[in-house]
Amino acid sequence: MDDCEWCAQSGVPCRCCGGSGQWRPERPKRDPDGVIGWIRVVEMCRMCGGTGKEHNPL
Repeated sequence: MDDCEWCAQSGVPCRCCGGSGQWRPERPKRDPDGVIGWIRVVEMCRMCGGTGKEHNPL
């Protein structure tokens, strides 16, 4: 992403992660009784590639 004009900008944080470069989605997890619940996971933001800067198009 060396030549990305959006990464070269300053002051425009990613609207999906708020500029942190990470987001906290939920994923399903089945317990031993078979009940499906949801747990939070921390992942690199897929919308900005972990840069924390807005991209368009994504």
